[in-house]
Amino acid sequence: MRDLVELVGLIDKTKLKGSGILQAIIEPGSKMEQLYIAIADRQVQTDDDAATMFSSKDQNGTSLMSVKSKLKERLLDSFFLLHFKEANFSSRQKAFYECYKKWATVMTLLSRNAKTIGIDLLERLLRHTVQFEFTELTLDILRVLRLQYSIVDGDVKKYEAVKVQCEQYEAIWMMENKAEKYYSELMVQFTNSKSTQLEVVEQAKVYYAELEPFMAECSSFKLHMFGRLVQMLIYNGENDYVNTARLCEDAIRFFDQKKYDSGLPLQVFYYNLIVCYLQLREFEKGQAVINRCGYYFEEGTFNWFKLQELFFLLAMHSGHYEEAYWLYEKVVNYPRFEDKAIQITEMWKIYQAYLFFFIKIGKIPQGIVSGKISKFKITRFLNEIPLFSKDKRGMNISILIVQILHSLADKNYDQTAERIEGIEKYCSRYLRDNDTYRSNCFIKMLLQIPQAAFHREAVARKTDRYYKMLRSVPLEAARQAHEIEIVPYEVLWETTVAALDLKIHKFKTTT
Repeated sequence: MRDLVELVGLIDKTKLKGSGILQAIIEPGSKMEQLYIAIADRQVQTDDDAATMFSSKDQNGTSLMSVKSKLKERLLDSFFLLHFKEANFSSRQKAFYECYKKWATVMTLLSRNAKTIGIDLLERLLRHTVQFEFTELTLDILRVLRLQYSIVDGDVKKYEAVKVQCEQYEAIWMMENKAEKYYSELMVQFTNSKSTQLEVVEQAKVYYAELEPFMAECSSFKLHMFGRLVQMLIYNGENDYVNTARLCEDAIRFFDQKKYDSGLPLQVFYYNLIVCYLQLREFEKGQAVINRCGYYFEEGTFNWFKLQELFFLLAMHSGHYEEAYWLYEKVVNYPRFEDKAIQITEMWKIYQAYLFFFIKIGKIPQGIVSGKISKFKITRFLNEIPLFSKDKRGMNISILIVQILHSLADKNYDQTAERIEGIEKYCSRYLRDNDTYRSNCFIKMLLQIPQAAFHREAVARKTDRYYKMLRSVPLEAARQAHEIEIVPYEVLWETTVAALDLKIHKFKTTT
């Protein structure tokens, strides 16, 4: 059902519905139309929803499976009727859809022997694919023209010209393909983990050394997008935010100089520039970039949600907790939020846990709290984050810390002591390297809390050494993923200590 929900959502964003064409594709009053409307109105989102809907209406024995299959087939057949020009896409994205639609039309014409109109359209299409740097499609067109000019027309002049172009674009395609392959090989190791992988950084250096000469001689869109991303992995992996910011600014200038709106690479480099400002504690610059680059992030897309994560972290790092809360409400109440990628939904569940802790300790007023966050339960939360719970040197650190914070806020000292004892082995097993240094210091500070019997002043004394160690490696110098510290540990520690009492609390010890 998810594929059908996705298709209906795409159709519903265009003018296809209002133009009357949809009625020609799906018979009015049919079960296909009933299912389409139910999905569009969010009454049906799962197979169970659809089964319930059809159980009372299916009088003639039509199976739900058959209705779904026919609806999907009809919508796919109508795909090329969608008005992509009216969507919130960059000029290059719009050109991409239009060029491939024309390519499909031309190849159909040529296969039916309509050579005159087919070749004429192909020659005009070539000018557009060259202008927008669609290397692969350009190469496909040139190959067809090469055959036409040689075998059919026998036009030596045209053949020689297109042969030279073919060789040029084959060389460009090979460089682009290598850059894309290298970036994919590096990124597959990062997708579901926020831990730093220094071996990936070393491999990125080898790959970039090979790509850099290509980039110096060719200004291809795709080559520079993936080549610069490989280079950025080097700096990101070393948490070198100063050089990453410089690289991002240079990349933004490069793609801004193109004769069309570049779209995706500008999203990527603006996003990483904001990360740099977040880690360098330059909040005003980060906020200014978010305000400036919103145009490039289509609302509701994966990248738009990632941008909201940065906006949230900027608010939390700068102490604007209420603003972070309202942003959370905006994101989790976005239509079909639950259907988004698990990396998105789980991250916002972790944010919810931190926000609820700040609500408990009075940093966010109870009076503004409503909706999903008011129903937060720490036990349920732990069952809702299976992906990041496995990220032992990444986001699972944030998960473990927030559990302890909630126990402290509830003044459940037995549970707090039990949870703190549980992470001692975790700390020695997973947090020994430099890339988790700050997390290691912070967790060691947490370990001292039960030993100081939860007494505020005693805790401050026992943790003074670790606190100085933490401050010796500031956030911008730490070799860790920027997502891990949802609140800077220094601020989080001051908040934690302030929540303790000025009296000793006994707790049950485990044996």
